[in-house]
Formats: sequence, structure tokens, C-alpha cells
Amino acid sequence: MTSEALPTDEKQRLPAANAARRVPLSRGLSTKLLLLTIVFVLLAEILIFLPWIASYRVSWLKERLNTAAAVSIVLLQGEPNSLSHAAQNDVLMAIGARAIAVRDGGVSRLLVVADMPPQVDEHIDIANVGLVNGMTGALDTLFFGGNRMLRVFGPVGDSDKEFELIMPDYSLRNAMLRYSRNVAVVSLLISLFTAMLVYASIDLIMIGPIRTMTRSILSFSEAPDDPGRIIRPAARADEIGVAERELSQMQERLQKMLSEQKHLADLGLAVSKINHDMRNILASAQLMSDRLRQVKDPTVQSFAPKLLRALDRAVAYSEGVLAYGRTQEPAPSRRRLRLRQLVDDVHGLLDIE
Repeated sequence: MTSEALPTDEKQRLPAANAARRVPLSRGLSTKLLLLTIVFVLLAEILIFLPWIASYRVSWLKERLNTAAAVSIVLLQGEPNSLSHAAQNDVLMAIGARAIAVRDGGVSRLLVVADMPPQVDEHIDIANVGLVNGMTGALDTLFFGGNRMLRVFGPVGDSDKEFELIMPDYSLRNAMLRYSRNVAVVSLLISLFTAMLVYASIDLIMIGPIRTMTRSILSFSEAPDDPGRIIRPAARADEIGVAERELSQMQERLQKMLSEQKHLADLGLAVSKINHDMRNILASAQLMSDRLRQVKDPTVQSFAPKLLRALDRAVAYSEGVLAYGRTQEPAPSRRRLRLRQLVDDVHGLLDIE
């Protein structure tokens, strides 16, 4: 049934039904795919960020310890008190430390000191920082640090000496925050770029053809008898191509079946009209046959009952056809039949012919 053949109220309901079947952009597959890609890439970046920030923390501390080691070697080569107090403060300020010490042969020697803190909150053996310890320590410094005192120690290069550095962690935390911000910006840009590439490729390969099939299904449902509404499958060998070809064949079969049903419905309507007219004609014939029974001619009296029975059977047949067209064919019923009367009727009809 086409939209032209629909009643006025049905035509008015079609735009509302079509609007209800349209998928908004915010709930479409493309938007979901884009958002999921961004989320998944950001999750992957977060998993990668943990070892990155741990490595950055260790590298930052190693750099400061290497600088302290270089200053310590210079001081060991000269006089212990060769640096003035102001020069020592300048060295410590450049490194961001409070004190520098060196351990040689089990003996610890304090080389440069400014204001020695009353206590040290965390001891970090730079040579034995593992992956798990490094990540937990980095997260602890990142979220809860800023007012702690660190003792960083360990060997530097091939030296057999162990160098120590007493320093606050606010500079380390600020550097880690800047590094985290830069990583977050880069990760967001990478996720957006990756999501756009994934979206464009999957939209071209999968989402676009699925959207085309959806439009074809909606268009075909509006006018299933229109051959132009059948989808034209693309020459693809993947699952989308198979789905498009199967959908096209299914629409063709459905359209053929609907055409056959419409033809049968038209034929049934025509047969119903013919039977209705035929019953009227037979009713008139029955009235005339009743008149024939009143004729006193023996020949007429012999075939008039047979004619009436034949007309009754024709009327019953017409009524049965009409009843079948309205509802369904009645179930067969068993009844007794006078076989001799049936044989006489057939014999009489043959004699008449």
C-alpha cells in the first residue's frame, strides 16, 4: 500500500512516525563510537602515564643527585672550609637542597649544609627504586607532597662513593605537576586525533553502510510495493556486503509476496462479486422453477424436482463461496445420503441432455 492510498489520518501520522524512527545525532552510532574511542585512548594514556611519571620522578632526583655529586667531588678535592657560608647557600639553592653529604668507606661526611631540617619524612634509595615503588611514590608525591623533606642517596656513575642529598619535595612536586599537565594535554590531543581517524575509517567502512541499510528499511516500509525502494547492494565481499545482498533479496521476495497477495485479494473480491450476482440469478431461477412445479405436464413434473435440487445446490455453493471469503471454509460434516436418489438424479440429467 502506497502513501497515496492511505486515509487522511494515516497520512498525518506518517511524518510523526518517521520522526520517531529517526535517530538523533547524540544517540547515533557515530557519536557513541567517537566518545568511546576518546575514553579508551585516555584510559590507555593513563595506564602509560603511571610508569612515565615514576620514571620522571626518578630522573629528576638522579639529576639533582648527579649535580650534588659533582659539587661534592670538587669540594673533596679542595679544603673542606674553602666555601663561605654564602657560597654554600648559593650552591644549595641552585640544587634546591638543604644539605649535601658523601659516604665513603662507611663514614658519612657532611660537605655543604644550610638549615638542617629537624627530621626527614622519606628516604629514597635511588639505585633500588622498582617499578611498583616508583609509581606509588610518584602518586604519593603528586597528590600528597609539597611539604615533606626527602633524603635521596645512592652511587653516581662508577664512583665507589655514595652521595646523599637532603631536600624538600615542593620543587619536585611542581615539576611533576607541570609534566603531568603537559602529558594530559598531549594525551587529549592524541586521543582526539586517534578518535577522528578511527571514526572516519569505521564510518566509511561500517557505520555509513549500516546507515544506508537503515534508511532503505525505513523507505521500503513506507511503500513496500515500490521497486525503487529496494536497496542496491554494493559489490563488497565482507559481512556488510552479505547483509546488503540478503536485505535486497528479502525485500524483493517480500515485494513479490505482497504483489501476489494483492492479486489474490483482488481475485477474491471479484469472485465474491460474481458469486453475489450469481446467487441473485439463481434465486430468480428458483422462483421460476417453483412456477414450473405447478404445471400439470407429466414431463415437467418429472424434471422439475431435479431442477430445483440442482438450483438449491448451486445456491448453497454460492453461499459457501461467499462464506469462505468472509471467514474461513467450514469444517466438513458427515451426513447420510440416499444413494438411489443420487443415481436417479444423475440418470435423469443424462436423459435430459
